[in-house]
Amino acid sequence: MPGLDKNFTYKEYIKIIKLIKPRLCLFKLPMPENFILMRHDVEFNVSRALEIAKIEFEHQVKSTFFFQVLSPAYNLISNINKSMIKHIKELDHNVGLHFYVTHLEEGNWDMFEEELNTQKIIFEEGLNIECKEFSYHRPPKWILENRNDEICGMINAYGKSFFEFSPNPKKITYLADSQHKWTYGHPLNNLISSQIQILTHPDEWTAGGDTSNQEFFTNVIEDHTKDFIGTLDNETKHFNECKKLFL
Repeated sequence: MPGLDKNFTYKEYIKIIKLIKPRLCLFKLPMPENFILMRHDVEFNVSRALEIAKIEFEHQVKSTFFFQVLSPAYNLISNINKSMIKHIKELDHNVGLHFYVTHLEEGNWDMFEEELNTQKIIFEEGLNIECKEFSYHRPPKWILENRNDEICGMINAYGKSFFEFSPNPKKITYLADSQHKWTYGHPLNNLISSQIQILTHPDEWTAGGDTSNQEFFTNVIEDHTKDFIGTLDNETKHFNECKKLFL
């Protein structure tokens, strides 16, 4: 890819936000005719989300970060994560719910709304932040077929004003770095459309970058291992006796 030194580096990310900055806006209704939305779904690592938020703030860019309340990878309301999410909010970004849906019964919209409201309550009471918008985590087709822009009083990032549910979208371009690759095209080369939503996963991005899935997952695992060792070190005095075995 011309002009890129290495995939998923902060240097590459800065190039992207500099290019899209004039057209960037946040999720709102109604949307302007010409827009680019930047959304971040946080899957594994809150600290990496904060790094992206800081980079955007330095370049006077605002975006939306979505966090899970049911993630087995991170505790949304641990003191350290809560502090980092509030820092993201203080940097003038929006934060919302990354709605976990894969356990729902297909076609059961009563269950869907009950679960969405439950996760919203956990988010709001745990963080003391109002939840005004949400994105789906790995949504099945039956859920994406609901084209409502608002559900349960929140903006739906996959609503018809923000996302075109079609194998060949004609109006709204969707670009995503899912599975550590830009399957639908890289933002630096695909900004012709007047309406664009870009999804990134902050977990994917680092200062040095990761050139392969193996390198990416290795680094994510190492980050979590360091965090957990730090927790053991702080909470368990007798961990000192065997700490050297894990470092």
